[in-house]
Amino acid sequence: MTGAPGEGIVPGRSCGTCMLCCKVFRIEEAGTQAGEWCSHCVPGKGCKIYETRPEPCRVFFCQWLFQPGLGPEWKPEKSKIVLSVELNGARLAAHVDTSTPGAWRRSPYYEVLKRWSAEGLSQKRQVSVWIGQRCIVILPDREIDLGVVGPGEVVMSTAKPGASGMEYGAVKLTRDEAEARQRGA
Repeated sequence: MTGAPGEGIVPGRSCGTCMLCCKVFRIEEAGTQAGEWCSHCVPGKGCKIYETRPEPCRVFFCQWLFQPGLGPEWKPEKSKIVLSVELNGARLAAHVDTSTPGAWRRSPYYEVLKRWSAEGLSQKRQVSVWIGQRCIVILPDREIDLGVVGPGEVVMSTAKPGASGMEYGAVKLTRDEAEARQRGA
């Protein structure tokens, strides 16, 4: 989620010593890859270039800061998961610390991610887990491991009528393929 610093943050919550967002995201402007600590980050202490940090770092705030329903167990430094709303609300992404790639499968995280997936279908919201560049889309009845998603690729949700209702899925496409699908070509 993005927004002005402090705007809408749950009272009493702050990043504090948590800096997991400095590891799980690829920040082109800082020359970092998803799953690697930013070279400007001093874990547990702060950003060495805080006053001049890149724009993506200035505007990002994890969902734990904004969602009162997420308890202390969801704080990224504890859960090892950074939750973010992406693609203008079309995706809820759980970015997992590559040092603990199975963190999202632990309770209560896995059960909640599955519930969010079921709830999100009616709103066409995808729930995905990102471990570095690897993407796993969570559906109510299964998971789709799309593997590594490269810089020129996108993850797209799919839906088609099936014998027992709508069948949901996800695919990895090049940007050109995704644009062609959206145009109906």
